[in-house]
Amino acid sequence: MAQALVTAISRELSAGHTQNNVSAPVRPPQRASSNTFTPSITPSITPSITPSIIPSITPSITLSTSTDASARVNQALKSAKTDAKRGKGRIPKTVPIKCTDLTVCVLPSPTTLTPKPTVELELAQAGLGKRVVTIAEDCKHMDIVTIMEEEFPKLQPLQGRWMFYKATGGSGQRRMTLISMDTEGYSGRQIRSVSNCGKNVLFLVPLQEEMDTQPLPYNSAEFAKMPKVPCVTCNTTMPLQMLALHAEECKLNSNEKIDLVIVEDGNDNLEEEVTNIAAGARDVSEDSLAMCPICQKELPLSVLPYHGSLCAERSFSTSVFEDDMEQPGPSSGAHSSRISGPATEEWKTVENPQEAVQLFFEHLREGGKRQPTLFLTLDSRDTDEERDRSLISFYKQQREKNQWAAPFNCHIQGDAAIGIGVTRHILSTAIAKLKHGFKLNYGNAAETTLFEGEIDHLLPSASAVLVESELFVMAGRMIGHSLINQGPALSGLSLAIVHSLTGGTKDTATTNLCLEDCPDIEQRETIRLLLKDEWTEDETSQVSNLCLEFYFAVPNKRSNKMLLFQQLLTHAVLGRVGAQLKQLKKGLKDTGVWPLISCRPDVLPLLFPRESEAEITPEMILQAIQWPQPHHTEDSDDSDADDIQPEKLNLVTGLLRTFVEHASPSNLRKLLKFWVGWEVVPRTLTLEVVQSSGPNHLPKAYTCQERIRLPDHYTSLSALTADMMVCLQSVDSGFGLV
Repeated sequence: MAQALVTAISRELSAGHTQNNVSAPVRPPQRASSNTFTPSITPSITPSITPSIIPSITPSITLSTSTDASARVNQALKSAKTDAKRGKGRIPKTVPIKCTDLTVCVLPSPTTLTPKPTVELELAQAGLGKRVVTIAEDCKHMDIVTIMEEEFPKLQPLQGRWMFYKATGGSGQRRMTLISMDTEGYSGRQIRSVSNCGKNVLFLVPLQEEMDTQPLPYNSAEFAKMPKVPCVTCNTTMPLQMLALHAEECKLNSNEKIDLVIVEDGNDNLEEEVTNIAAGARDVSEDSLAMCPICQKELPLSVLPYHGSLCAERSFSTSVFEDDMEQPGPSSGAHSSRISGPATEEWKTVENPQEAVQLFFEHLREGGKRQPTLFLTLDSRDTDEERDRSLISFYKQQREKNQWAAPFNCHIQGDAAIGIGVTRHILSTAIAKLKHGFKLNYGNAAETTLFEGEIDHLLPSASAVLVESELFVMAGRMIGHSLINQGPALSGLSLAIVHSLTGGTKDTATTNLCLEDCPDIEQRETIRLLLKDEWTEDETSQVSNLCLEFYFAVPNKRSNKMLLFQQLLTHAVLGRVGAQLKQLKKGLKDTGVWPLISCRPDVLPLLFPRESEAEITPEMILQAIQWPQPHHTEDSDDSDADDIQPEKLNLVTGLLRTFVEHASPSNLRKLLKFWVGWEVVPRTLTLEVVQSSGPNHLPKAYTCQERIRLPDHYTSLSALTADMMVCLQSVDSGFGLV
């Protein structure tokens, strides 16, 4: 810049001297030096210039020359300053590359639906699911593929055979749309645009393959960037987001790791499996041991109730399984004949529906044996509302399908009873609560009923509060769990509801409708008016008001009454229970029962029987009773039965037979529930007559063994009936409370 300035000044000075020489009044014919000025005047002009004029001209020429030179120097300086760049403009500008933090959810298989919220943790355990990746705007397709494979190593075998999808706003499971590629594949600029600068989640979906969703080890490369913490119970280090699910499983496993004595089938020896309840548990001292009354083994007091349950069940089930005699009535879950090695799909092809049900649930329970045992504990000292809340809380928990088929053990705190009889009692109570209501106040009633209407015409309640609380999902799980354990089924549902629930359409379900299916008596009577030929003024007003309430056209004289009758009845029965049926279906699917329902429609009368078909008759109970013999048997384990006289034995058994023959269906259900724990008739009901210890000696039932013992002091039917009714009143409250 300095060199340019000097050059400009030199040019201006040269130009200034040249102009000054031209403007002088006397110019010599030759160019003089720039440093000297020597005027040369011709002889003709010289005399005309007097000496007085010359001194006056010289100063003016000199002043003009210096003024013009200074002006031109300043002008040159201004032009030099104008040409130079100022400030930050001297440094070349660099445009930064924009990067987008993109949330990507990798799905395991080809689909067009977003994953359910309950599956996200499962995908995260498998190294899939949601993660945040950074993509630059200038990334090409192969760059994006490389970034995804580095973040999700399970994508490497796919070799880029995947595409991005996006979903619309909202919550829950939504439908996705494909994000089409440019001519050169995906680019960072396109990804930034379709994701709204990273604000929307993009779903990466494989086009052909299905990736494994089994949980990965905690030290896998997929979890390398995640923060890790140790579990307090098992001291296993794992990613932080996996700890929530691990904590539940770890707690459940720690409860199962207790000292147990297991009776092997077909072997008299007992195999001890001793583990600790939790890590660092103390050894059990000798003074805390007690003897099992069945196998005479010493066990810790904390373990004895669980061992007694298994020991009693195993010791009394072997002999019953050996009896293959066909008995009328439905079979019990504990004493049904074993099916040796059922094929996985055999239940689909077998002709007998009853056998198909047994094969399916046998296979389902076989798969559940590898799952942790489900434990349910109720407190007999709680109020009815507190016990109902505990029951609802257990069935509202989200579990995998195989977990519902796992072994199921129940315990009632404050009650001495243990074993499979308690499990039967709780399952029976759960189904009864579905039919008759829970002791909960969800608004304006002391009881909350999930089903309403007449017997054999029950419908799901139309209450919006029950739907929002997802109580019908819980109801579906209760029904499926009871069926898996071969407990009582939910009987009395409307045929139209059963048809709609099990996959039928609304149009085909109308063929099973009848007026009794309408739970509202007033609406039912109004709909019945459409069967009349003529209406009064009040009847016409009732029909018109109901049509307006259901958003149908008001009928006139030319209206088709039968068509309107079908439309109003369909809307009254099926029009407001769509959400309830979806929740019931979801609950059945959660327990794994749905494949049987969808593939074998012929088993529906067994899974959802009519109330009249599920009614217990005196003949069913009398034919199942194994009547005591007057002589002593070697396998009798009670010495009280040895000295019973044949006359007393015949008298007591005859009185019981008379009581059963004249009992009402309700009392027969209670008798069966008192005898075995639930209202399912087993193959054999054992009856024993023992010596009485006094007039207050009441009948005693052993539900795990399906056995009842009657004292021999009864001489009249009225005395036996009075004591039996006292016992039957206790079946709803538990055991040992008489």
